[in-house]
Order: sequence, then C-alpha cells, then structure tokens
Amino acid sequence: MKTSITTTAAAKFYKKSVTRDRLPCTKITGLHLLKLQTGASWRYRYTDTTGKRRVATVGGYPALTPVEAAAKVAEWIAKDADPLLEKKTGREKAISAEEAKKIKTLGYYLDGRYLKIMDTWPPRSAQLNKQRLELHFKDLLNTPMDEITKRHIDQWQTTQEKKGRAHNTIKRVYTSLKALLRQAVADKVISSDPLKGCQLINPTFTEQAAIKKRGEELDQKRRMLTDAEIVALHHGLDKFGEEIRQQRRNSRAHGKPNLPDLDAVAYPHWFIPFCLLALHTGLRPGDLYTLTWQELNINFAKLKKTTGKSAQSVRRGKGGTLVEMKLNNRIHAIMKDWWEQHGKPATGLVFPSTVTGGQFALTAHHKPWASVKKISGLPENLNFYALRHNFISALVAQGLPLLAVAKLAGHKSTAMIEQHYGHLCEKQAAEAVDIMADQIRRAVKGNKEG
Repeated sequence: MKTSITTTAAAKFYKKSVTRDRLPCTKITGLHLLKLQTGASWRYRYTDTTGKRRVATVGGYPALTPVEAAAKVAEWIAKDADPLLEKKTGREKAISAEEAKKIKTLGYYLDGRYLKIMDTWPPRSAQLNKQRLELHFKDLLNTPMDEITKRHIDQWQTTQEKKGRAHNTIKRVYTSLKALLRQAVADKVISSDPLKGCQLINPTFTEQAAIKKRGEELDQKRRMLTDAEIVALHHGLDKFGEEIRQQRRNSRAHGKPNLPDLDAVAYPHWFIPFCLLALHTGLRPGDLYTLTWQELNINFAKLKKTTGKSAQSVRRGKGGTLVEMKLNNRIHAIMKDWWEQHGKPATGLVFPSTVTGGQFALTAHHKPWASVKKISGLPENLNFYALRHNFISALVAQGLPLLAVAKLAGHKSTAMIEQHYGHLCEKQAAEAVDIMADQIRRAVKGNKEG
C-alpha cells in the first residue's frame, strides 16, 4: 500500500509547518505526519473494537520515511490489529515478567519476606544473619534464587578461601544461605531449592590441619580456673568496682553533684553481678544479656532459661533447651542485692543497658572484662567464656553424671561434654576401677569366711 505523501512533500511540510500542523495521507485513511515542537512524528488515527477513536504513534520523522511509515500501517490494517492495545499488552507482559523475576531475587526476598521471618529471632541474631548474607553474597543479591547454581557457590568458596577465611566460617555462612532458600521454597517464592544436595568443597589438607590445631587449642582453654585465678578474679572485680566509685566521687565533687551516689549501692557497675552470675551458673554471655527477672526468680532462688542457642529450634516449633538450676546461697545473695538495687522489679531484663534501657550489645562485656583482667593480673588471653568452661569442667571433675552436667550447661545430650571435657573423667574412671576391685575383694573375702 502506497502513501500519497512523497519524500519531497514530507520534507517541505517539516520545514515550513508550525507545531501541531498535520499532513494527511489521502491513500491510507488515518495516516498523517504531525509537526511537533522539536521534530515530527508519523501518527495513525483509527477506530478500535469498542468504537473509540485512537491515535497510535507509528514512528519519528525523518528517521522513518513516508514509504516505511505507510508499510507499517498497512501491516496493522492487514492484521486488523489494535496497535495501542498490543503495545499496552506487550508492555504489561514485560513488566510482569520483570517483576516476577525481581521478586525471586536473593536481595528482594532477604529485604522483604525473610526480614519478617527474622523479626521473630533475637534482634542481634537477625541483624548478624542479614549482614552476613549481604556481605558474603553481594554479587548474588540481584540473581533470582532459582538461578543460583553450584558454580556460584564453588566460585564464592574459592574467593573466601583466598581471603584466608576458615572453612568453619565458610560453612556457617553457607548454612545461612541454605536456610534462606529452604524458607523461600516454603513460602512458594521458588518451586525448589536450587542447591539441594550441593555440598561445599572439602577443606584442603592444610586447612584440615589448621582446623585440627584450632580445635586442640580450644580444648586447652576448656579447663577449670585455678584457685589463684578465682581469687584474682574476685580481687579484680572489687578493685574495678572501687575505681568506678572513685570516678563517680570525683565527678560529683567537680560540677556534677546530681549524679547518683555509687557509694550507696551494692554494685556500682552492671558487669560485676553479670560476671559473678556467669561464674556461678556457666550461662553464655548471650543468655545473660537476654535474662529476665521472670527467668531469674529471686524469691525462689531458681533460674529457668531457654538458651539462645536453641532459639532456632523454638522458631521451628521444636522445644528449646531449658537450663534449670537452684541458685547457691552465694550467688543468690549477690543477685538479690542487684534486684533490690533496681527496685525489686518483677519483669524486665536483669542487665538492661544503662543508656537505652533495652538489651546491651553482645560485646558490651569486652571492655570491663579487659579492665578486670588487667587489674587482677589474670592472663591477657583468658576470654570471658572461660567462666563457662570452668563451670562445666568443675562439675565433670567432681564426678557429676554427664547428663546432669549437659542439662545444667544447656545441652540436650552429653555428646559435646564427652567430646570436649571427657579428659576430665579420666580420674573418675581410674577411681571407678579401684572401687570395682574393692567390691570384688570384699565379696570374695566374705564368701571365703562363709
């Protein structure tokens, strides 16, 4: 189908016409050239199936010649097409496909649905998990989750190993990603886990040797504190408290008289009862930070705490690990003084932040612990977790049944106790052999006398 608009006529119109002038085609009804403020455009006026008049853009002029514009309109007419409807449908399909792909990306799911899932976790755990995923898999955040492959993971693992990251760290991060993908499947965002059955590459021989060495070094730290270390710890806490009191005296004497008088309270700093409670109960720092007065019952001298380590089991509908113990007289008296110092609260955190009133950061004890070690002369490499190791080691060394130790330590089985503290049972094992020998000797002797 030819157009009545020649190349010459179009050029003349373009040069001399004013904005919004039209040059109609007399051979193709509805086709015309429209002058715009800058340039010109081929347009096609037609009636759609509803009887409504429509105007579709064919293309720009002079990029599209009169013959090319006529050919395009002729094709629409031959197909009895509705160009605007087809354009709208095509655009919607493109947007729909793009949105569907975006919804499946790792970053979109992590910031959306998975963030709501993590809102049910302890705040610090959720924050660390999100940061871990964003940091380690930043190159995959815009990738649809069902397009993540083993090749991606192998490349990521290789990169992490070149950065010197330990295999256990890599494994922990990969476990976080796998947990997210499983949840995405449960939420029907993706149909299946793309990494199901995908295993990390085993650590190299050198890395295996390093892992073994780190384990041996850690086992050496799992020991009882010596009597001298326990005495030094208490001395350090006393001096630490006195230094805090002296600082407050100085502040009150030099322009800040409205500050509370710390000489009038039992404990001038939260770390002192925090540290002593860890020593007497073996609670992990994370569990101390989240401990509430409902869980630490002062009136009945009892502690009942679901451990933070089992929080994931609780989220999955499984029972968490409950630590339940009676407070000994010494720690009960300490915590009773701390309770009374805070007005005998019935609810709330046992160790609330002195700034926000909420939960402390999980590293808040690092600075005062370093100060106490320096004051007391304790080894610089002695970490706060040594108090938990001391608690477990002392119970094992005293011959308490391992299952009882495991429960007090917040473990569901004795496996971890046997693996890392089993060497402390050697003395009890030797004594057991002697006890058995004495029993047999008595039995034999009694039989002879009979």
